[in-house]
Amino acid sequence: MMTTVAPSHHSSSPFDVVVHAGHDGRRIVAVRGDVDLVTARDLTRCLRAAVSDGPVTVDLTDVRFFSSAGVTAIEDVLSDAPTAIDVVISPSPRVRRTLGVLGLTRLVPVVASVEPEPLAS
Repeated sequence: MMTTVAPSHHSSSPFDVVVHAGHDGRRIVAVRGDVDLVTARDLTRCLRAAVSDGPVTVDLTDVRFFSSAGVTAIEDVLSDAPTAIDVVISPSPRVRRTLGVLGLTRLVPVVASVEPEPLAS
């Protein structure tokens, strides 16, 4: 299973979302590019569609920039369905710092990969 979700905006920032099955069968929502004020709306839309079938893992490995609008997008989905996102993968120190400073780590575990313990904020 793999679904590519094309963004609805026309921005110069690269951004796309792919939903696929991970090695253990869990559904992964892989985000790529920049998540900013413009693309965060698309992230919210894509996450809402993905979680309609149950919890997902959000993979931010290929995200170069993640603004507070991206954190708000994830928080909005979690406010409607607190167990919709089981973990966020974010190996970039810059993205991890944004998630920690803005408090997302209090709502959902943020890890370096699907396997390890949550990273410190």
